[in-house]
Amino acid sequence: MKYTCLRVFSILMLVLCLSPSRLEAQIYRRQPQKEQSPEMKSFADHLWYGGGFTINFSSGLAGLDGNTFGIGLSPMLGYKFNSFLSAGPRFEFLYTTGRFRNFGGPVYKYNGLDYGAGLFGRAKFLNVLFAHTEFSYINRVFPVGFNGNRLETERVGDNQFLVGLGYTGGGLLKSEIYLLYDLTSDSQSTTLPLVYRFGITYNF
Repeated sequence: MKYTCLRVFSILMLVLCLSPSRLEAQIYRRQPQKEQSPEMKSFADHLWYGGGFTINFSSGLAGLDGNTFGIGLSPMLGYKFNSFLSAGPRFEFLYTTGRFRNFGGPVYKYNGLDYGAGLFGRAKFLNVLFAHTEFSYINRVFPVGFNGNRLETERVGDNQFLVGLGYTGGGLLKSEIYLLYDLTSDSQSTTLPLVYRFGITYNF
């Protein structure tokens, strides 16, 4: 009798020990698996960086006899709202140096700095093409003539409203080229309302 009671007690203890483990396993199987929330991106992940470079030579300027050399830089910073749309600021600097002669007289040196800033928006499509629109202000200086033994310059500020298309290619570091049309250009001006740009971007 004593042996039988001990045997029954041992079986009951074994059942009680195994029951919580089985119950826990069943509850775990019945509970739906929680979906992993997508990883939140930081503010820096939405940013892309770009910049254009300008080098030009010119024989004469503003109808004056001479030569000029210009070098410029145009950094830009974009914020990606999604994989399609982005916007941000763009800055522009152009340094020009030159030499001019007044009807066979002495040579006059010229140095000028153009600067500007604006806001742009871009819509990227087909992974390699983008539409670009930009409103900016540009301040330019240029020689206008001679006054005795002095070269006179004039500084003029203009607004620009540019729209156009561009092409970009590469990996994380891309090159780009785009052509823009200035909607605010004077129809009576001899200057063409076209602006073409080359540059590089990172993470665009």
